Amino acid sequence: MNNQFRYKAPSTQSKSSDWKGRIWRSNIFSALLILLLLASFLKVAKEIMLRWEIKKEINTLEVQLDDLEGKKAKMDQLISYLKTDEYIEKQARTELNLTKLGEKQVNLVGFEASNQNISDENISNIEKWFNYFFD
Repeated sequence: MNNQFRYKAPSTQSKSSDWKGRIWRSNIFSALLILLLLASFLKVAKEIMLRWEIKKEINTLEVQLDDLEGKKAKMDQLISYLKTDEYIEKQARTELNLTKLGEKQVNLVGFEASNQNISDENISNIEKWFNYFFD
């Protein structure tokens, strides 16, 4: 028997594999796959850049948080100092001119100004102008 002359009926498997093979080997399909691959790479690159920017922003916010926490600690220390009896007594003495029982207060506020006016009367006019501009 010669297999050479024997008739073969076309099978459905060969037809389906034939058109699939043509699609896989076509230039248009290859170009579409390359475009899809490039689009995927672009999307991944955008996501990487977005994550990098977010991490950068997080780091700057953490630095700001540390700075604000330091300022808060300083403010807490200041508040605790302002609540002490030492500060209250100091403010009462300087701002309100109060004294403790048995203390005497001496004010020397106008003393320096009056001495300066007396000494200015003995200086010549040229020296006064010189002192005005250069002292």
